[in-house]
Amino acid sequence: MNRARIAAVLAVAAALGSCKVSLTPEGIAKAYRGVQEARKDLTPENEYYVGRAVATNILARGNYKYRDASGFQSGKLAGMTAYVNAVGSVVANAALEVPHDGDREAPIAGWHFVVLEDRTINAFAAPGGYVFVTAGAIEKAGSEDELAAILAHEVAHVRRGHALGSIKKSRFAGVFKEMLDSSVELDAQALGKLTEVFDGAMDDMTDALLVKGYSRDTEYEADAVGLEIMIKAGYDPKAFVSYLGKLKATQATGSGGFTATHPKAADRIAKLEAKVKVAPAVTIPKARTTRFKAAVLDVE
Repeated sequence: MNRARIAAVLAVAAALGSCKVSLTPEGIAKAYRGVQEARKDLTPENEYYVGRAVATNILARGNYKYRDASGFQSGKLAGMTAYVNAVGSVVANAALEVPHDGDREAPIAGWHFVVLEDRTINAFAAPGGYVFVTAGAIEKAGSEDELAAILAHEVAHVRRGHALGSIKKSRFAGVFKEMLDSSVELDAQALGKLTEVFDGAMDDMTDALLVKGYSRDTEYEADAVGLEIMIKAGYDPKAFVSYLGKLKATQATGSGGFTATHPKAADRIAKLEAKVKVAPAVTIPKARTTRFKAAVLDVE
């Protein structure tokens, strides 16, 4: 999907401002600027609002409850949520130090790591820095390094703009023709079509995250970039493979969750093993093990 087209829809929506807009010279100029915006990438501001819409869709469609809702509202996170956000922040900061062509900019509102109250093993990320990980996925991890592997994979998806690439190109066919062919005004019906396109784009991204999954190549890229991020953050890259080994055992008997939206763990391991073998060795500090147990396993 040409991600810039979302920016155009957002620009058009901003230009319209109401359900009925006269195509005066000023209105035409605004529409023209909206079309011109289609040649550009999403701005960080655009991506922030797109991400919020997708994140809301995820929570609503999955009927997910998440931990520490009051903490998010007050800005004072606690418990497992605070811990996951602390690890996620380390991982996200490291991601800035392993840039790739086409990376999305750092989210303007920062990163948000949300723990979902769900026993299935899954994790997904929306544009703009929204990362969701189930309690089941966290509890499957045996160490902070394995948790970092989960988060690094999702951060890589956001940095590479993978969710944006899942939008069907057909969503935007004829949108601007519909607008510019209106010789007098863009009425509520035409504006409704634009709104429908935007809503459909949000649905496409939500489907990719929850139902259909990304392409195999996209997942492999998130693994490769995620591994680079882990190494830069000082985590043990072997933990990525060890966690995938646990997923391999789960995939053999389970369904739904990551099993439905990700390639076989065995194939992912095969893609990473050579890179892990040549990665620098990491000594895991005792403090890292202690805080993981305290936050995730609720033991002293």
